[in-house]
Amino acid sequence: MSLKPLRQTQQVNTDFITPYTQELGGCLTLVLSSGMYIAQYAANPSGAFPMGVQLNSVEHMNLTRQPHRTFLGYTVDVPCAIVGIATEGEFITDWLHLVGSIAPGDAAYVGPSGTFTNSAAFGGRQIGEFRGALEVDPHRVTFRGLGFSRQYVDCNTKQLVWENNPADRQYVETPGYAKIRIKIRKAIQ
Repeated sequence: MSLKPLRQTQQVNTDFITPYTQELGGCLTLVLSSGMYIAQYAANPSGAFPMGVQLNSVEHMNLTRQPHRTFLGYTVDVPCAIVGIATEGEFITDWLHLVGSIAPGDAAYVGPSGTFTNSAAFGGRQIGEFRGALEVDPHRVTFRGLGFSRQYVDCNTKQLVWENNPADRQYVETPGYAKIRIKIRKAIQ
């Protein structure tokens, strides 16, 4: 679980799509791609414009083998769908790339690979502040390649095609969980 349910969401932006499969709880940034603005986790935060915290996981789903997701209360979106982005609030997330230890009141910056960091050395903008100490629980979160995958033969090219190949999945190592206060207005100034 990348974003714990104990949170206070005060502002949500639903204006942008997220084309890649990834876990919720990281810091989305605004990117211009093929003449269209999208929200994605930035591999390099230097100069990136922070959007906020991704509220739903984005993953490929096999909708032919399960009931329609609107009736089950899923918090999952499919690629290229609009995703909820929290622009203000308090969250307990594990998308962390920490340098040293953190303390309540330390500045939170956009970090590499969609993480939050306490170091301005990565070039990311300040997006808020940490509200608590690190809750140690080392594990990894999915940066790309979350969800259902399938393999088929393309009828035109006769080539074997993988959609969301599990071998291409990318992970980010995290030291645990921390409470963070996000306020995007601070990052714009």
